[in-house]
Amino acid sequence: MSALVNALYNSESIQQWQHERTMLHSSGIWGRKPVLEYLADKIVKAGDVVIDLGAGAGYPTLRIAGLTGATGTVIGIELSDAMLEAARSHCRAANLSFRRGDIAQRLPLEDECADVVTGFMVLHNLRRAEMCRTLCEVERVLKPSGRAVFLTMHPDAFESQWDLQFLSYDLERYSDAVDKEDTEVLGRARNIAGGENAITTIYHSRGSVVEAVSDAGLVLTDERDLWIDLETAAQMFGNGSIRRMPTTPTYWVLTLVKSGMVANGHADAVLLDSFISEYQTAVSERQTAFESSPQRSAFYPGNRFRFLKLASQRFVGPLLKARLGVDP
Repeated sequence: MSALVNALYNSESIQQWQHERTMLHSSGIWGRKPVLEYLADKIVKAGDVVIDLGAGAGYPTLRIAGLTGATGTVIGIELSDAMLEAARSHCRAANLSFRRGDIAQRLPLEDECADVVTGFMVLHNLRRAEMCRTLCEVERVLKPSGRAVFLTMHPDAFESQWDLQFLSYDLERYSDAVDKEDTEVLGRARNIAGGENAITTIYHSRGSVVEAVSDAGLVLTDERDLWIDLETAAQMFGNGSIRRMPTTPTYWVLTLVKSGMVANGHADAVLLDSFISEYQTAVSERQTAFESSPQRSAFYPGNRFRFLKLASQRFVGPLLKARLGVDP
């Protein structure tokens, strides 16, 4: 991971990520901002211990420190020396500290020390094996009742042929890849305040992420699709920056808990019921599609059904069987 981190986040690119500038890219406007609101509304409480993985120059981490209050503790983990220096210099709070660490290796943290683990735009900078190790570390440092929230690129982001001047990727490289898993897709991101920087997404399918989550002993309890909307894009970057809008979500938010939390019946009932409801809907839709036209069974909602099927088998199969009377 160090080679990619050093290539993307160094002394030359640091200006694009310091202070509020990290919120003025596409990933800040349509990703970090709504995730910080979600954390404030649903996840982080006063007094929580929060670990922010891949903290970068520290601005979102500083915002989280404000959510935990004086009785909370927030620790940002960052590998890039340039980013770490910027974070320590410019993002200061009594309850906030930063540590150097590779999030794909053992973290410099004790077992079951965190109420919340966050990661803003980090999972797609990891190869699959690295992502698996990171998630295992998340499971290790989370308290039994803790939750993890990750913002990352959406698995379907490159499935539509969009053309935006403020966010561009080599979509042909993605389309031409036979085995897309772990394919590096290079891009550029423009900042509202001026300038642009290189970005990279290492592609992971939805099924690959779900399997890695399960193998780490975690459970996906909620996911949210985040879209780039035309009105905000025109307001922020101008109409001339928009040639063709994405028809798929660009960013993805995952909420994870430890598998023991679900097994012991402590998971958020609303999130779990939402998963079960979606599972039922997918089963019903797929059955209807199959009965209407056998050829259609290979298409949507088949892909969604396969994801839910895998998730139910890996995570909450016994629970689904008890609640729904089905055998996933």
